[in-house]
Amino acid sequence: MKVPEFLYHYYEMEQGPFLNITQNGFEEAKKIQNNISVGFNSKRPPNYIELRFALEKRLKENFVAKGGKPTRNDPFYFTLGACEWMKSCYKVPGVIKIPLKNIKPEQISFTYPDSMVSFQFYDEPKLVKYKKACNGQVYLLNEMQELLNQYGIPSEDKWSSQENLKYDRYIEAQVWDDHLINNYLEKFES
Repeated sequence: MKVPEFLYHYYEMEQGPFLNITQNGFEEAKKIQNNISVGFNSKRPPNYIELRFALEKRLKENFVAKGGKPTRNDPFYFTLGACEWMKSCYKVPGVIKIPLKNIKPEQISFTYPDSMVSFQFYDEPKLVKYKKACNGQVYLLNEMQELLNQYGIPSEDKWSSQENLKYDRYIEAQVWDDHLINNYLEKFES
């Protein structure tokens, strides 16, 4: 199985792309979350913002420990390959497709599946039914082929028919650099 050639960024059309709920600090993030009333993102638990800040710190620390060179504290989130299910997270979804080859390997990390899900499976003994050895890990681009050889790419066929894979919706990519994103934002805003 080949590593997909594109990253996909899903977002709410009204707000625009490349916004991270944590980018403006804790209090602003809480306000934003409290105002989401439609889509999958409206169903987050009350402590989601606390969990998200703690997770991003952990992601960054693990990424740096593996040799990553982030230039920001919070990443931009993508899926590795397309994921139609992601559109259900937004009232009016938008999507931007970026070639993976455009991103410097030292500025991208991956989790299998979504980072929140992956680390919850790793941390919570009660979720052992869903846990895999890849959970709670941060991967670099040069590790993705081996990861895909072992676990494959999540798909609706798998997560809709196999109980132990029901949360494996996509592989998440975290981009830790503004430069590439700013280039896309300039195109988006023109």
